[in-house]
Amino acid sequence: MTEKDEEICEEMIKTKGFGWRVSLSIIMGVGWLVFLILWLFFYAGGYNIYQNIAIFIVSLLIFGGVLGAAWAPWGMKHGGK
Repeated sequence: MTEKDEEICEEMIKTKGFGWRVSLSIIMGVGWLVFLILWLFFYAGGYNIYQNIAIFIVSLLIFGGVLGAAWAPWGMKHGGK
């Protein structure tokens, strides 16, 4: 990385709204893993493999949608730098 790129990265990290998005990403990631573990241990047995795959895909879409909605405005604001 060049010196200019490092300055741009530092500036982006210090921008307003970056901290809560990082926190949300961490909490969502841990929450999704906890959900999957609980689902597999306690609830997955009552469903067939296709239903369990559907639950996995839907949970992944929800996870991606929430994080995408949180990060998209920040990315559009700072993407051109």
